[in-house]
Amino acid sequence: MSHFWEICAKTVTAVSISVDLSSLREPLPKRGSLLYGVEVPRTDENGRQLKALLDYLLDGDIEAKDIYDALGVSSSTYYRRIKEDNYPDAEELRRVADRFNLSYPDLQVRFGLMSHQEVQNYLDSGPFATTKIRERTTTRRPKKLSELAPRPDAPPL
Repeated sequence: MSHFWEICAKTVTAVSISVDLSSLREPLPKRGSLLYGVEVPRTDENGRQLKALLDYLLDGDIEAKDIYDALGVSSSTYYRRIKEDNYPDAEELRRVADRFNLSYPDLQVRFGLMSHQEVQNYLDSGPFATTKIRERTTTRRPKKLSELAPRPDAPPL
């Protein structure tokens, strides 16, 4: 900001203070941009990086060593990689999902590598698209108590 003050101002007027308003509005960093000389890595829909997301999903503090072991890289490669704008990529997400027993498609959706629609299209077109799965997803549950009936295989109370 640049201020231009009068030398002996007794009152403040619009002429006595001049502020460049465009300098007050700094843009937010965008993924892949170099702001302050640092690239912004890929984040999930809530702005969390991979380690923070793993901490959240696994209810604990995941060590960086666990992550770079899962990725199969050295610690120096890991710390260099987490600063890059394309971290994590699809292969890194697959390795993390395998190691921590997480859903690989879910991680891809969270980090914007796939959309929900693309996952659904994949499931509908692949070997998973059986009639049994389709029947289960289209079955309507009774909404009223009067429509409910006891299960014939259930023991009496």
